Amino acid sequence: MKKTTIKDIAQAAGVSIATVSYILNDVKNQSISNETRVKVLKIAQQLKYVPNRTARSLKVKKSGLIGILVFKDDQQSFGSDLKYAKTISKIEQQCSALGYHVIYMQIDNTEPSYKVIMERNLDGVFLINVDQERFATITPYFGFGIPVFVVDSYIEDSLFHKIMPDVEAGFQRSRELLNEAPQFLIMDRYNNNQWSDVIKQASGLPEERIHIYEHNQGMESFLAEFEDQPGIVLNEFIANEAAKVHPNLIAWCTCHCPEILGQDTERVTFDLSRYDSFVGVMNSFIDDVEFVHEEKFLKLPVSS
Repeated sequence: MKKTTIKDIAQAAGVSIATVSYILNDVKNQSISNETRVKVLKIAQQLKYVPNRTARSLKVKKSGLIGILVFKDDQQSFGSDLKYAKTISKIEQQCSALGYHVIYMQIDNTEPSYKVIMERNLDGVFLINVDQERFATITPYFGFGIPVFVVDSYIEDSLFHKIMPDVEAGFQRSRELLNEAPQFLIMDRYNNNQWSDVIKQASGLPEERIHIYEHNQGMESFLAEFEDQPGIVLNEFIANEAAKVHPNLIAWCTCHCPEILGQDTERVTFDLSRYDSFVGVMNSFIDDVEFVHEEKFLKLPVSS
């Protein structure tokens, strides 16, 4: 197969070779719109463009920095501030083991600021709980070839890796624990609507049997419709509250904190240690410009 050249990218994007060169080499003193920049970078990746290894080593130096960017919930709910604490800690631990320093940043949902990102030359980025719109806004700030992994987000772009719990296996395990099909589902609220839709569809439940948690009063009113019937609650912090009025439930430990649950509460946990291999995949992308990892959905398997 013919190797993709800058000329091929320029023809596909409808821009000059010089423009493509400026974008791929992240030249700062050229006035190039974000729209053109994103278009060229996507075409380069779609055509599987690989920069000349020697040229790349001369122009790009590893910064040793990995970014972890958490997008705050559009609506803060019970346990929002703790939801990703274990995930962030695990990513940071593995990045440190590989010799990276981590830059952690929370992105406000009303007045997002990307100044820190613009001032840093990141080697790789984890975006947590990001919606489609803000994903499109933030990715142009990352240089060409920078690996971007999204967590708890379903991004409609096959170029990016997506990390998420294996919800199909989670529902299967829940049915085994209950010895019957769950009659309701209480979900945490995610910024990414597409990810919420994936969970709903996997549950097999109609919309009227699914509740998106906002506050305890609304949840208790919903649970009153399912007296003594079994169900599932995503997020162990929310499940703790639900169990006070409706103990017949399975708690999904999506925050990886099963220790907070009552002794009698059944639970489904997901293997947090899998992040060791996910960070390893990112490291391979950083170290080797020719590295390929075709599987774009990186799932956390059920561990119990």
